[in-house]
Amino acid sequence: SAFGLCPSNLISQTEMAKSTPTANSEKAATALDSEMMTHQAEMNDLLGKLQKSFEALAAVTDTRGHTSDKALLKAHEADITALRNAVREHKLFLIADIHHCGSGGKQADLMMVHQQQMKAVLYDVVDTFFTYETANDTSIDSSEPAEDALTPHRAALKELGDASVQHDEAMKQMMKRCA
Repeated sequence: SAFGLCPSNLISQTEMAKSTPTANSEKAATALDSEMMTHQAEMNDLLGKLQKSFEALAAVTDTRGHTSDKALLKAHEADITALRNAVREHKLFLIADIHHCGSGGKQADLMMVHQQQMKAVLYDVVDTFFTYETANDTSIDSSEPAEDALTPHRAALKELGDASVQHDEAMKQMMKRCA
């Protein structure tokens, strides 16, 4: 089951909420909301790190868009991976919230749409970075110049920032529904 993937403290809180009076249920909801907001803050921090690592990378590219600084490439790739992992973990909060608050209706549906949007935008970030890495590698005969490959990656990062803001708003709405 999907709950096998939930952090154990979320399951115990939601299980407690199902079997105890309303006061405990409210405590569980508050704890879940707090964890969701902490997670969102972590995602925002990771997005900020990702944007900074991109700026550092873009700042050292030559006129043709190439960079020889492998450490910056690896740092940016690590920031992408960290954000992807945070977005994956976020799904676990949605599962726990639905378990606690019920099926969720419109807000849960909206959250699912935002999660799919985040997934699609993250795919674009990963794909455009891979394209840039390939174009940047002078040992590979790439059909796309490095400077042209950097522009779509920059655009994907902007889309990711926009999607994160929308996602944050959807989370707040979902928490209001269950308050």
